Amino acid sequence: MVFSLPLHKYNIIHYYTMTLFRLNIRLPFGRWALSGSACKKQAASTLFDRLRDEILYRKNQCSESTTTNRLTAVNSFEHFFQEAGNIARPVTLSSLTSDHIRAYERWAIVKGHRSNYVRCNLRNLRALINHIQPGLGTRLFQGIRTSNTQTDRRSVSEQVIRSLAQLKSDGNPKREQARNIFLFCLFMMGMPLIDAAFLKKSQLADGYITYERHKTHRQVRVCIHPALQALINRLQAPAGSPYLLPILTARDFASANRQYRRYLHTYNRQLARLSEYLGLDRHLTSYTPRHTWASLAFAYGVSTNTISQALCHANPHTTRAYIRDLSNTHLDEANQLVLSRLFSEMSIS
Repeated sequence: MVFSLPLHKYNIIHYYTMTLFRLNIRLPFGRWALSGSACKKQAASTLFDRLRDEILYRKNQCSESTTTNRLTAVNSFEHFFQEAGNIARPVTLSSLTSDHIRAYERWAIVKGHRSNYVRCNLRNLRALINHIQPGLGTRLFQGIRTSNTQTDRRSVSEQVIRSLAQLKSDGNPKREQARNIFLFCLFMMGMPLIDAAFLKKSQLADGYITYERHKTHRQVRVCIHPALQALINRLQAPAGSPYLLPILTARDFASANRQYRRYLHTYNRQLARLSEYLGLDRHLTSYTPRHTWASLAFAYGVSTNTISQALCHANPHTTRAYIRDLSNTHLDEANQLVLSRLFSEMSIS
């Protein structure tokens, strides 16, 4: 008998599994059983139990996004086995082969997933398997490409930014706010939305905004250009709020993080509508300001070393690996150059 889980049921299981992990609640099975702060090894019934328990075991060592990505990869991998009918026989680590990995890759592509999404899942599966049994993941994934393909879909041209800045308000406050926050992130040297959302008013002082990257914990200091100050004036949070932008209201991190995730969906929806209004062939997203700032800076002659530092690249395979300490003047000049070129004949409507 072949067992196949309908897609809508898989999505429901994925949602509740993610919720349990965020709440740090464990189901009563698997390789690791939590008792207080101690972890005790137990026998795992399936490969997927072992992988999920490895995620939980290393949860405090990783960022929330890494934990989420790893869990997504495991859920997708299990769905492949369920749909292929192989779930009738429990899948174990010892029974896993390279053929399974290649079949999963083909299955995910046929399902319509983008290649970079599939490769992200493959990287996470390889890392988890290597954590459980060092070297095994490397052998199983030998010859399978896991690095992302280069894409320019997240960057837009200077003309698009000019059109966005000069766009007249249509009376929709959510869309107007999304436009202004998009430009704010761009003017902040491609600041990620999560860092913008958690910015505090106290981080603005002496003509600079200083913050720590959520992902890499590297400090960034941005000189406030007049165009950036105009956006800050428009995007003022309520007087009693500690935040600089009107995105979050909760004071504790857990509640604020949930608010951020809800806002991210709203923000991307509004950017998609702005994209349609402007007649763009691709949708603006929360990633677009970061990629666009880097592309514009490069086009304006800013060195790749300076761009790398401005974006706080932490990956050792990027140019950030051989960058030594550059003075903030280089970063200030880079951002001033980008904004000055943009606003030489333009103002925000």
